[in-house]
Amino acid sequence: MKLNVQLHLHTIESKRQNVPTESVIRPKQAIDIVKKNGIDAVAVTDHNTTRYVSRIEKYAEKKGIILIKGIEMDTDSGHLIGLGIDEEIEKKFKYGMDLLEAADLIKDFGGVVYIPHVFDIRKKGIGTRVKEVDGIIEVFNAMNIFGFENKYADIVADKLKRPKAVGADAHTPAMIPYCINVVDAEPDEYSILKNIIEGNVEFKDCRYITLRELKEWVLKRISLSYVDIKDNIRNGWIPDDWYMILANNRFIKPLENAVLEFGIRTKNSKIWDFVTYTSYFFAYFYSEFTRREFNTFILTL
Repeated sequence: MKLNVQLHLHTIESKRQNVPTESVIRPKQAIDIVKKNGIDAVAVTDHNTTRYVSRIEKYAEKKGIILIKGIEMDTDSGHLIGLGIDEEIEKKFKYGMDLLEAADLIKDFGGVVYIPHVFDIRKKGIGTRVKEVDGIIEVFNAMNIFGFENKYADIVADKLKRPKAVGADAHTPAMIPYCINVVDAEPDEYSILKNIIEGNVEFKDCRYITLRELKEWVLKRISLSYVDIKDNIRNGWIPDDWYMILANNRFIKPLENAVLEFGIRTKNSKIWDFVTYTSYFFAYFYSEFTRREFNTFILTL
C-alpha cells in the first residue's frame, strides 16, 4: 500500500529556550490539514517535548491519520529526531545532552534515529558528526533554502549507505504538504519506518519555504512570543549561539526593543519585505563559508 507520510512537523507545543513559540501550528490544526491534503501519516517532532501526544493521539485516530510519535532533541552537537518513540522519553532527555547518548536514548525508547537538516548553515544540524550516528538521513528539508545543504545531505547518505527521507520541517500551516514520503508499507507506524529504512520510499512535493512565507512566520512568531522576548531583552538571552551573545550587548538591547515594538505595530509594512530580502542577502554570503567547510568534509569521506 502506498502511503503519503510527513515526517517532520512542529506545533506550538515545541519547547525552545530563547523564543519559546517556534511553530504557529496548533496540534489539532495539524491533523486537520494533514487529512485535507491526503496525507496518511504524520510524525510530530516537537522540540524537546512529547506533550502534544495527549492532545492529538485520539483525535488523529478519529480522523483516520496514523500518528508517528516523534521528538526533536537539542543535543550538544545539533538536532536529532527520534521517530516511533515512547512519549516517556521526555522524562529522560536533558537539553544539550551528548549526541551519542541522545541516539542511544531514542533506541532505548523503541525509536528510530532520524537525522534532520544535517548541513544547516546555522549549525543546528549535526554536521560532520553524521559519520558517528547511524540513522535515516533527511536529504531534503524545506527550510534549507540555499540548496547545497540538501544536496550535500543526499551525497553523504549515498556515501555512508544510509536510508533517506524528506521532511517539511513545517512551522506554518502552509508548509505541512511540503516534502512528502510515499512509502510502500502497511498502515501502521512500525511498517512505515521499517520500509523507509529498507528504502521502499519515493519523494514528492519537495519544495522550499518562500521568503514571503518566511517573513510571515517570523512576524507571527514574534507576536505570539512578545512577552517572552521582552523579558529576554530585559534580563538577558540564554547565550546558546554567537548571535545570542551579541544580542546581550547593552548597546544592542535598545535596538532590539525598537525593532520588537515596530514589528508588533507594523506587521503589514513593506519595510519587512526589505528586511527579509536584506537578511537573505547577508545569509547567502554567510552560507558560502559553511558550504566550503562542509564541502571539504564531503571530499574526505
